[in-house]
Amino acid sequence: MSGEISRREFLKLSSAIIGGAVLGGVGALAGEKIPEPEAHGNIALRILGRTKLKVTEVSFGGIQIQDPKLLEAAIDKGINLIHTSPGYGRGRSIRIFGEVMKTKRKKVYLALKKSPINGIDEELKILNTDYVDILVPPLHSVEAMNDPRLPEAFEKLKKEGKIRFSGFSCHKNIVDVMNRAIELGFFDVMLIAYNLANRDQIDPVLERAKKEQNMGFMVMKSMRGLDRKKPEVVAAGLKKLLQNKNVDTLLIGTSNVQELERNIAVAGKRLTKSEASLLDRYVTPTLASLCTMCGKCSVCPQGVEIADIMRCGAYLERGELELAKEEYRTIPISSTALNCRGCGTCESVCPQNINIREEIRKYHYILA
Repeated sequence: MSGEISRREFLKLSSAIIGGAVLGGVGALAGEKIPEPEAHGNIALRILGRTKLKVTEVSFGGIQIQDPKLLEAAIDKGINLIHTSPGYGRGRSIRIFGEVMKTKRKKVYLALKKSPINGIDEELKILNTDYVDILVPPLHSVEAMNDPRLPEAFEKLKKEGKIRFSGFSCHKNIVDVMNRAIELGFFDVMLIAYNLANRDQIDPVLERAKKEQNMGFMVMKSMRGLDRKKPEVVAAGLKKLLQNKNVDTLLIGTSNVQELERNIAVAGKRLTKSEASLLDRYVTPTLASLCTMCGKCSVCPQGVEIADIMRCGAYLERGELELAKEEYRTIPISSTALNCRGCGTCESVCPQNINIREEIRKYHYILA
């Protein structure tokens, strides 16, 4: 054969030769070896569960990104796991990632939040790559997890060489969803909202996921309860989360170089006594009243998406007004706080005793 063939063409040719056998449990065909990113920084590494990928303890979340130079800086400083979604910033994030991937693709593991059911060809084109390492569609309920199309869709993408590992992301009904994922057994990785406010609820099921399935555990929304205006408190909180050896990486939404350097600085570092005291002083007293994203409030008889509104409120409370507005716009008008009738059903089941009716109306007033 003259000339070069693309990686995908090679996969198709090899697949025909070996009859479509999938080797190694990672979706690579014909024993093809995908080169792993070489460590080029001093950021501590952990093994991402059964994927065996060596990922940096802190990774890069692209929901807030505005400038490709920030992502380039993260990669140049040694971060080797990055994450985006076609929905972030109304498509801004994935386009920025695609620009950077023209020159940096071989230096990183790339995670994409997107359903496998209708394929990912459009996203791969935007990202200037022919595969992503990890696909983590948003699955926020047991019903969504039970979609019978998921296993076949994941397997199809693996056989085509378009993804290496299957996963899911979740930030509500977390415990129920994680338990169901363990039972199903075909997820390699989970991307979960995990922070100082909800870790006591999640840790037992996380222990089970590691023991029974050795699932990779990527953390999002790790900043919950941490005041970004106090960088020393944020650093202490992130170190506290990394004390749990079942945590493989903190996937932190990053908007500027200062945040990037702060995140990198916590990797591989132990929590000191003085930092523990900071958490006791500034964070612990607030945890009992914080939303833990348990999803129990999803009982509104009017169909108000309370958990999603509270998530937008969390962005607002940590000073990310524009992000909060963007996310609030994705909620159908009929499901916003505008449709709340004040019955209080949500508050009757909230384990944190949050005044939900007042909170969601406040958020609607600011964000709508």
